[in-house]
Amino acid sequence: MTNVSAKQLVTLFKEAISFPQSETLGGSSESIESYYKMIQQFAAMADIYQDLIPEGYDVSSVLELASFISDMKIEEFQKVANNLPLILDGVILQHDKTECCPDTDPSYEPVTEMLSRSLPDETDLTVSSQDDLILKAATDLLNKYPKTSALRNLDRWLTSRPEKCKNAMLLVSKLALSKMYVRQTDHPLHVSLIFAMYNEHNRIRPKSGDNPNGEDFVRRKMRQMEWLLNDSPLSFDMILVDDGCPKQSGKKAQEIIETEGYKNAKVLYLDDGIRRQSAVTRGLKSTDDSRKGGSVQYGLWQALEDHPEDDRPHTVVFTDADMAAPVNEIGLLLEKQDDKTMVTVGSRYDAGSVCRGPWGKNGKVRGLTEFDRRMVGLRGLVFSQLFPQIGKITDTQCGLKAFNAKLLRQILLKTRIRTFSFDIELLLLAASAGTAIASAPIYWHDSIAESSFWRSDNDFTTPSGMSAGGP
Repeated sequence: MTNVSAKQLVTLFKEAISFPQSETLGGSSESIESYYKMIQQFAAMADIYQDLIPEGYDVSSVLELASFISDMKIEEFQKVANNLPLILDGVILQHDKTECCPDTDPSYEPVTEMLSRSLPDETDLTVSSQDDLILKAATDLLNKYPKTSALRNLDRWLTSRPEKCKNAMLLVSKLALSKMYVRQTDHPLHVSLIFAMYNEHNRIRPKSGDNPNGEDFVRRKMRQMEWLLNDSPLSFDMILVDDGCPKQSGKKAQEIIETEGYKNAKVLYLDDGIRRQSAVTRGLKSTDDSRKGGSVQYGLWQALEDHPEDDRPHTVVFTDADMAAPVNEIGLLLEKQDDKTMVTVGSRYDAGSVCRGPWGKNGKVRGLTEFDRRMVGLRGLVFSQLFPQIGKITDTQCGLKAFNAKLLRQILLKTRIRTFSFDIELLLLAASAGTAIASAPIYWHDSIAESSFWRSDNDFTTPSGMSAGGP
């Protein structure tokens, strides 16, 4: 990522706005607006939490940048996104994802070719039968390479040449590595998995003729976690939070839990927490004020309540309801945590990650478009300068983040933001509490057939007046 200061970034933004260059950005107006609103959220939060900027940083320049972004019109933002890479001599704002490939083991190619034969040509999040094929291949890969170093090198080799691999094979490699890390854990650890539901009445059901976008995500997440933690000292529970869903996602989830007899899963209703005036839902008058953040925070709070501090070590993970980020990749996040690093964020954009979406001709699933690469890079650049204490987090919005429960107890009730920006606030509070924050490259496959939390174009305000929204 381009290394410039907050003060320099203001100057570059001004130059980019006045730069005489034709429109080259691309991307839909909706996407541009989402990125624009997201960096405005960053600016608003930097202003709200200016007292948390540590000594040694140029506070006045950070606040000047925040003020400039807050006042920026969307037309000016488009000019910045168009022209800043040109001003920076054509440098793509996001750093190159390519890692130096390690020495190639002669067995890599024949092994991956053999495993790939049983894998689907195209990954389809609505086809649950693909899961068994992928998990079997991941298990076979683990058996073939029982040493972490060999498996890690294989993953680097695969992710350095993703165009030559099936998407499913790229996922298999991540899952094998995730389970390898879990296998190496030699102490009890409990993992609480939290996700919110809004308008998930279709994706929660299996795919069928009258439900083409069904992902059956409750059953599949349970199977993924069981596969990951089997034969390890780790245990887990799952908390599903209904965010005021008008289509009764919570009721449908409860029916699945009861039908399957899951003893380690429960459904919460954010509306109940608001009515009881729970400490973590303060400021919410109704579920309409939540926009996802309030419901996830309610689930995080319940996870802490369910597992007192004197219990075994505890990690709390929140994710999205869909199947975009397989939860059996959680081992990749856990591996990076210790007493000094108590937060890990999944990353779709760092070196070693795999980001797949419905872009490309003839339905071919590819990585990021040049438009998104530029916008993600710009977003990351702004984030790093507004929140220097957090460090350089390329993927601020990935729906897979893990928090040590001890840290979460310190910061959760300090939160103010109940909307889509809630996870940025958690990262800021975590960094201010003294922990390091790590990124873990993951496999991510876009699930856009159903809309979950976008409610209307006007629903971008929080109780504190801060805008919300963003990819």
